[in-house]
Amino acid sequence: MSEHEELMDNILDVDFEIVETVRTLQQENWNTEALKNQVIDLLKIHDELVGKIRSLQGDDHSCDCGHDNS
Repeated sequence: MSEHEELMDNILDVDFEIVETVRTLQQENWNTEALKNQVIDLLKIHDELVGKIRSLQGDDHSCDCGHDNS
């Protein structure tokens, strides 16, 4: 597995964890401070992984979708 593929896999795992944590928060009526902090931490991890992928791709923000993804 290439570094890019591994990073994409890690992002997907973090995204799933974010969704599950938000669902749990919703079930707890958004009253669980620890889960709120966990979401914040997971979003930071997600952003770091996206930054690593972008650095592997250089400054080219195109993905052949026709949009500037910067």
